[in-house]
Amino acid sequence: MRKPTLIASLFLTAGLVALGPVAQAAQTTGDAVEHSPNNGRRLVEADRTPAEYQRADKAIKNWKEKGLEAPDEGSQWVQINDKYVMVVIASGRILKITPATR
Repeated sequence: MRKPTLIASLFLTAGLVALGPVAQAAQTTGDAVEHSPNNGRRLVEADRTPAEYQRADKAIKNWKEKGLEAPDEGSQWVQINDKYVMVVIASGRILKITPATR
């Protein structure tokens, strides 16, 4: 084998070997980790909830059917994991916490 062909073959082989780990690193396993809505924190009255629970689309519209009292003015009921939480819309402060009924 001639030297230029041998050198070209070595560069090609080295390039393919070097790209293997890069191609594998780009693949995803499909096992996405879902984070807890409250980041694993214990919910406590007067604490703050994540901003997403201040949005109107998170509000529980049928709070009467769930046995909840009327939300205070400027607040809404939301469900976080296994609890109903009354949240001040403007600040995200927790006013009340009630276990969710199944």
